[in-house]
Amino acid sequence: MTSSRIGIIVLAAGQGTRMGRLKQLLPLGDQPLAQRVIDAALAATAGPVVAVLHPAVAAADIPRRPHPCLHPVVNPWPEQGQARSLRLGLRALLQVEPALAAAMIVLADQPFITPGVLADLAGAFARAVKQAATGSAPGGASWPSGAPVAARPFWQGRPGHPVVIGRPLFAGVLALAGDEGARPLLQRYRDRVLGWPAPGPEVTLDVDTWADYLAACRLLKKEEQP
Repeated sequence: MTSSRIGIIVLAAGQGTRMGRLKQLLPLGDQPLAQRVIDAALAATAGPVVAVLHPAVAAADIPRRPHPCLHPVVNPWPEQGQARSLRLGLRALLQVEPALAAAMIVLADQPFITPGVLADLAGAFARAVKQAATGSAPGGASWPSGAPVAARPFWQGRPGHPVVIGRPLFAGVLALAGDEGARPLLQRYRDRVLGWPAPGPEVTLDVDTWADYLAACRLLKKEEQP
């Protein structure tokens, strides 16, 4: 497997219940949170990127510009939870590239995720699967025995996002319900989840509350200082 066979799903259809408004549209620097994350995903890969959008996010002209690898999908029922967005996103990815080996799930409320982090996580997962395939007997199953079926980053012992879901778990993703996302699958197959040591805390930084948003604004201002 190569990292080019890993598609990306950007989840930007949340209702912002804790925030009290759609956090995807909050400005950070010169663009909304969701656009920052979509741009990072596009810069990380030459493969397909599906952005699953809340109707109001799509109505706000996000994504702001077309891209040959970008495939926006509107979730008309965002109140049904993250699982519905995941199902929509994975189906859209597989329509674009039926032979995808894995899907990376990126959250639109993590504005400091960089293209480098996304590419490095995808590369680590692809290498681990390839290494397992090298030790497998020829003529076996399409997914190597003993290979990881998912990956997630860790920073100082804390699990973060994005996560990578391998093809053996696609059927499980398409059967998900509720607002837990892929968490039940990651727990069920925890012995086969590759833990990737992230280079920094951005994998654990998200914007769920106004305090988080104000902290993100301060952090961005600090980063932009010469």
